[in-house]
Amino acid sequence: MNKLNIIQKVFEVIQESLPVPDGTINDNYDGSKVDSRPATLTDDTVNEQEIKELCEDFAKAINDRDVAYLDGRAEYHLYTVDHLIRLIRTNDEQNTLKVLNENRIKSKYEDCEFFSINFSADHEEAEVIYVVRTSVISADDKYFKQLNKKNNKNDRIKPGTPYSTKYTLLVKKEKGTWKIDKFVASQEI
Repeated sequence: MNKLNIIQKVFEVIQESLPVPDGTINDNYDGSKVDSRPATLTDDTVNEQEIKELCEDFAKAINDRDVAYLDGRAEYHLYTVDHLIRLIRTNDEQNTLKVLNENRIKSKYEDCEFFSINFSADHEEAEVIYVVRTSVISADDKYFKQLNKKNNKNDRIKPGTPYSTKYTLLVKKEKGTWKIDKFVASQEI
């Protein structure tokens, strides 16, 4: 893919992945996953509040998955342009759809707990460490075997069993809005 094609694809992805006015993530969304809880932000600064909302939206987008409503780029509107370019180059959307389809995954975001938000000196970047709790409602048996083998735990992950994953995100301000530039997900904890 040449640079012009990549840039064109990034613009298409941004345009198509912007949230629609009613708060849903995509056109196939059935409305059952709307979170009506009020925000419980206390003594956080405005930047911390915005970052926490971004991280929670990210956790919901990548963990509320349903093979019946496939969307391989539900979280793309949360990324920096640089990160989108990296994803397009690596065929992330097709790879995500393949995993969801092959394993018939239906998963649900439960909640998250923040450990730290460390800002750069200029407050234009921050490293966020938090834990996301997810339940896989249903999937093929081979998917559960892979999850359990990877996590090597005594408590086996089964359908509906919540498990936690630690995320480390690098977030940056892009045109005044916090966006995810990189992230690493640890094994289940």
